[in-house]
Amino acid sequence: MRQLFFLFLILNTIVLNSCDDGDIITVELDFDNTFKVCDGGDDLVFYKTKNDPSESLSLKLSNTNLEDVLAVDEAGVFENTYTISTSNPFNYRSYSNASLPSDLFCNVIPNAEININQDIESTSGTATLKTTLTEDDNDNIAAELENQDPNGDGDFTDAQDTDGDGLPDYIDADDDGDNILTKNEDPDPNNDGDLSDALDTDGDGIPNYLDADDDGDGIDTRDEENDSQDQNPANDITVSEFGADYLNKDVANTGTPAAVAYRQHTISQTYTVTLIISDIDLELISLDIFDFGTLDNSVTSDSRQVTPVFP
Repeated sequence: MRQLFFLFLILNTIVLNSCDDGDIITVELDFDNTFKVCDGGDDLVFYKTKNDPSESLSLKLSNTNLEDVLAVDEAGVFENTYTISTSNPFNYRSYSNASLPSDLFCNVIPNAEININQDIESTSGTATLKTTLTEDDNDNIAAELENQDPNGDGDFTDAQDTDGDGLPDYIDADDDGDNILTKNEDPDPNNDGDLSDALDTDGDGIPNYLDADDDGDGIDTRDEENDSQDQNPANDITVSEFGADYLNKDVANTGTPAAVAYRQHTISQTYTVTLIISDIDLELISLDIFDFGTLDNSVTSDSRQVTPVFP
């Protein structure tokens, strides 16, 4: 839970116009570390609510939409700082309602049952939005174990690409391009993050998930399709008791015909959107830095399909 503390100084005045040293009352606003969004065409409203007591924090950004926020650059990053103003206000509100609806900020017509006690607005400060895109091939191997960043410089353009298909291994569901998915080639049999025990059928020191010829019979795995040309050698079986031909060194099919295409890849995408509010002034409340949290919305999860160009 993310916590925000406001201090209010209450000065007690008596009839003689003298006052004591004052009392300090601490009010704790205890919000989750996630926030939600309403996308209203040309405007965005980022908000978070809580109950007991019922309160909300919100930021409106005019002339901005979710497509803008998710439009990352080649490095997978979007970052922009907005000026908080009358057109981009930041608000704190308290309510007399015992609980608040989840769509409090997304109704075109305000809910008549909502009673606002306080509505304090800051029209100064800045709001910094940052989106980071993470892609994954879901092959059960962590990206850092697939030489995602060989030089450790944060530049993934030199990431390892075992099969040279244009998809680096960390987003390639078939690292060796043999049309057998990496996750089906036992890269980590114990699921312990140690790939030293990965399956190596022909014992050549190259694990199957990185070996173009898994059984070492001289015929590439992807070419051992003798029944159908469906980019799946796993269902081509000549001798049933020995399993698929691509794992049987005694069956060296050249393919009828040989493989002509790679399998289609599905790459999952996760957009992490964070918001930092700086230098706001809500009457008696001033904050230099406030971490608004991370966006919780279905648009942050997506996928894309890629079929690499075959040699």
